[in-house]
Amino acid sequence: MALKDILVGVDPSTAGEGRLKLALNLVRAHQGHITACYIIREKQAGPGPILPGVRFDSGPRVLVSPEASAAAGDPLSTLVLPASREAERAEQVEELFRTELRAHGLSGEWHLLSPGETAIFIDFAKSFDLTILGQLSPEIRSTGFRPDEIVIGTGRPVLVVPYAGSFDTVGKRVLVAWDGTREATRAANDALPLLENADAVTVIFVGARETALAEHHPSVERMVHHLRRHGIPAQTEETLQGDLRISDVLLSRAADLAIDLLVAGAYHHSQLREALVGGVSRELLDHMTVPVLMSH
Repeated sequence: MALKDILVGVDPSTAGEGRLKLALNLVRAHQGHITACYIIREKQAGPGPILPGVRFDSGPRVLVSPEASAAAGDPLSTLVLPASREAERAEQVEELFRTELRAHGLSGEWHLLSPGETAIFIDFAKSFDLTILGQLSPEIRSTGFRPDEIVIGTGRPVLVVPYAGSFDTVGKRVLVAWDGTREATRAANDALPLLENADAVTVIFVGARETALAEHHPSVERMVHHLRRHGIPAQTEETLQGDLRISDVLLSRAADLAIDLLVAGAYHHSQLREALVGGVSRELLDHMTVPVLMSH
């Protein structure tokens, strides 16, 4: 099983370039096709709420990351650059993308989208094996697509990469969050192409009570045996939640085990609001420290 068609969302930040490199590494490993969507940063239309460290100059304006501003030579590392500078940045990243394609004999496409074109991106992502997006940074206004909306809207797996840290590869040491639900089943199945070369995979169930551990034990064992039949070195772990949130337990174990990929189902908490994921999913997206593969 291989990932033959990968979509990645890119932006002007260092994290955006990191996602592009991760996507290219996966495409090389699977000898697939890559499509990059560069997300043009949101234009500031006149006076409005000003974020810390943001100033305004005359002319068209586009929000960019602090590192992109610093790279442009702004001594104040402002978050605002002219639209022309944004276009130059997009051309630079596109050239990097095409250079990598030529160097490794890969096929790929390049597209430009704005933050307001979420519906277009969702429709686009439905025809890919995997979509790679970045976690939204809490420090600045969102200028990308919300990973939760993409997961729920597409029904396809989405690999969400933290905005902090460097992640060139995923899938060597993996933590699979398991509770026997449809969403967890879908996520574990969608993760198989990323697990085929894993050194260690832990299937973890986090229960509120001892009775829950006993109840779910057979299900956890079946999933582990399923992964082993695929040649994946999986093992079980069952633990009590205690006073912690389940997301905190998962992230703590991810740190303990030096995990580079966490696999989890994405859940919505209301049939009338399917664009929202709730509980564990939301907390993981807010506080993730490693890449998370989510499916719905």
